[in-house]
Amino acid sequence: GGGGGAGAVGTSYSSGTTAGPGGAGVVSTITGSPVQRGGGGGGASYNQTPGTGGAGGGGTGARQSPVSQGGSGTANTGGGAGGKYATAPGNAGGSGVVIVRMATSDYSGTQSGGTVTTSGSDTIITFNGSGSFVG
Repeated sequence: GGGGGAGAVGTSYSSGTTAGPGGAGVVSTITGSPVQRGGGGGGASYNQTPGTGGAGGGGTGARQSPVSQGGSGTANTGGGAGGKYATAPGNAGGSGVVIVRMATSDYSGTQSGGTVTTSGSDTIITFNGSGSFVG
């Protein structure tokens, strides 16, 4: 079966020919635009169609026969890796993201390692790796 996402459970083996898909992530508008993150990984299969990754960065499951590698979670979404079957190679979950949104009047203008954008009267700092800011 597919792995659970941040917004929905994964699905068990869905038919005689397809493994279960990963659960969907959740949509956030903290950056000013809707973005879905946290999708679950798709289920693995022996010799049928692997499960698809959940919306929001989930990876596709692997297949054992013939061996095909599943997918990793999408970077900066926190999406889960696709399921691994026996000797099929494994995958990694997607890296996460830290997003800080504040009134521009509360922001000092000092940050390191993030990307700064604005939306209306707010400043948004997105960190896809290490970094810091002064509020």
